[in-house]
Amino acid sequence: MQDRLTTQTHTWILPAQPYQILLNGYQSWSDADLRDLSDVQQRPILDELVKQGYDIQFPPSGEKGIWRSHHLIALITESGAYVGFALSAKTSVSCWEARIEAEKVTVTLLTDGPPEEVVFEWTDAPIERIEELSRQFAHNMQAPQWKPVRVWCSWYSYYRNITEHDFLENARLARELSLPFDCFQLDDGYQNDLGDWLEKRPSFQGDVARIPAQIEALGFKAGLWIAPFIASPTSQLFRDHPDWFLKDEKGQPVVAGDNWDNDYYALDLSQQEVLDWLEELACTFKSHGYTYFKLDFLFAGALPGVRRGGLSRTEAYRKGLEAFKRGAGDAFILGCGAPLAQSVGLVDAMRIGPDVAPVWDDGSRRRWVKDGSHPSLKGTLQTCLSRFYQYHWYMPDPDVMIARQKLSLLSDMEREALLRLLQVCGGLLASSDPLMLLEKQDLDVLRTSLDFQPRDLPRTLQERFGVAPTHYHTVTFNLTEDLQDGIFPHGSRVERVLERV
Repeated sequence: MQDRLTTQTHTWILPAQPYQILLNGYQSWSDADLRDLSDVQQRPILDELVKQGYDIQFPPSGEKGIWRSHHLIALITESGAYVGFALSAKTSVSCWEARIEAEKVTVTLLTDGPPEEVVFEWTDAPIERIEELSRQFAHNMQAPQWKPVRVWCSWYSYYRNITEHDFLENARLARELSLPFDCFQLDDGYQNDLGDWLEKRPSFQGDVARIPAQIEALGFKAGLWIAPFIASPTSQLFRDHPDWFLKDEKGQPVVAGDNWDNDYYALDLSQQEVLDWLEELACTFKSHGYTYFKLDFLFAGALPGVRRGGLSRTEAYRKGLEAFKRGAGDAFILGCGAPLAQSVGLVDAMRIGPDVAPVWDDGSRRRWVKDGSHPSLKGTLQTCLSRFYQYHWYMPDPDVMIARQKLSLLSDMEREALLRLLQVCGGLLASSDPLMLLEKQDLDVLRTSLDFQPRDLPRTLQERFGVAPTHYHTVTFNLTEDLQDGIFPHGSRVERVLERV
């Protein structure tokens, strides 16, 4: 069977049998898994977490045997799979809902926005067919060609306590050690408030405008973190332009999330004044010499709300990205916390999982809060391994390598699993370790992590050690708490080495 259609909703009825489901979450931090269809799809107990880490319009079901997956769904059997795939995401969000019912399984397409073409079919070769559909989608979205990039980022070293001195000191040390970074990216902590990106934060003790020249003198490109679609209610931007912000049906500003010890609001990307401001903002930072931008918390630009001109949330979101991209010119753009499919064609790279962390997992948050989008190594491995096909959409960013032993609770085996994840993803390579804390062994691990490797694919979706495709051609991962085929818990095993092309 193969159905191609353009419709708001449609339901398929499948025979009742044991299925595994390969699912994709809406945005960077949302869960992506390979699980039994009969399991429970966990939904965070707080709506604030659903809004910030998932899709509030089509949230996880929170029920047994009912699963929602964005853009892609694959129901896998021993002999093949039923695969659903949206072939465009320029105007809408496509969500697939699989449901176990009496003596049957139903799959329903749900669409938010003007419908776009989707395909639903049976295939005997699910990995190959998902790859083919992913390439077709990337072509339809005009996904860019890319070359791998190696980046040092300040976030996991200093968080919001970064200073100009600390940032430049790491760049100087990287040059002394001949570490092969292409770009040094300044993360959160330089700005005075969310939305007031050009106003200096006193504790940063520096000038963002003068940093690129100093970074370039050391032989690197300068990068900058920014969350352009959000602002704090305490910001000057909100005080000066409260009408620029997305409103709900009652005319109140849409709260996009709760971070930085405060709520933050979403900009209304259907307003021309907002788009002009975004373009000018990007142009200003580009004129300072920044040629790499990490755009974070982008999901806020696509939250449900009342928009002008009848634009869907996807159409408005893409207008916002297009405006920033115009101002940034030929700068490299990395998306993060972003609607994945809806960003294709407008970003060069994309974070494909939650933040990594120097700890295996936050079991309490996963168990009691039902939230899988929290920072952890387990979540990073699970989600990135489940998004293998997105290699065709943009440069995949699985997040940074944690090479350090100090200030880390990761075992050597867990660090090795992270290293091998970066290698099978074949995309952006990054570090955020304070370089002055690295011992010789740590530096060896870091250098290895910055060596580009050919991208790999799962060799099967029928077998797994954990809730992800874990059996790749080159590496087998064990995401469980038990010994699996001689592989220790949280460990991995090299199966063979791919030749470089």
